[in-house]
Amino acid sequence: MAQIRQLRIVATLLFAFAVAQAGLGSGYLDGVQPLLIAHATNAFAVLVLAVIGAVLGAALRKAGRPSWTLWMPVGIIVAIAVQMMLGFAGIRGLHVFLGVLILCTVTAYCSYSWRLRLPEGGATATAAPTSA
Repeated sequence: MAQIRQLRIVATLLFAFAVAQAGLGSGYLDGVQPLLIAHATNAFAVLVLAVIGAVLGAALRKAGRPSWTLWMPVGIIVAIAVQMMLGFAGIRGLHVFLGVLILCTVTAYCSYSWRLRLPEGGATATAAPTSA
């Protein structure tokens, strides 16, 4: 199913951008001032990827797939919105704490997306052939 493959791609990109976000933030906290702009810019990329994940999740949920495909990215979007408000308000302690929780959730989301089974007719190229 193409939607599951798309979800896997988006979830993996979201994971990569979220890890980069943590690295950019920690670099800024270490005193590398230009990384603040990169950290803020990357935050919007993370948000956009989460929104795309929610759109894909809505289509998957409508097709009868598990409800987490919709509600997990919606929760991530809400957390990112709060996270961005904390960051722009300069509340660093809570911003870092929530960032860790978001990264944990994005990691689980990516892992779950790769565990989502394809329909019987959508076997992957790596699937072993069945013998009769």
